[in-house]
Amino acid sequence: MRRNAIPPFVGVIVSFIAIWLVNDFVMVDKCLANGGSFLYHSGECLFANGETTASPLGKYLIALYFFMGLIIALFTSVVVRKVFKIAP
Repeated sequence: MRRNAIPPFVGVIVSFIAIWLVNDFVMVDKCLANGGSFLYHSGECLFANGETTASPLGKYLIALYFFMGLIIALFTSVVVRKVFKIAP
C-alpha cells in the first residue's frame, strides 16, 4: 500500500498560515486598533499609560487553534487529493 504524503503536508502548511493570520486578527490588530502596542513575548497589549491587558480569549485560543488547524488541514488534504487525483 503506497500513501502519498504531499496532500497532508500541504494541509498542515495551509493550517499554520491560517492560524497565524487568525492570531494576528484576533489579538494583534485588536490591540493596535485600541491604541496599544502588542508584546509578542508575553502575548499582552501595552497601552501608553503603562497598563497591560491580556486577551479574554487567551484561555480558549489554544483549543480554538487546535480544532481550526485540524479541520483546515483535513479539508485541504482532501481538496488537494481530489484536484490532483491522488489516490489515498
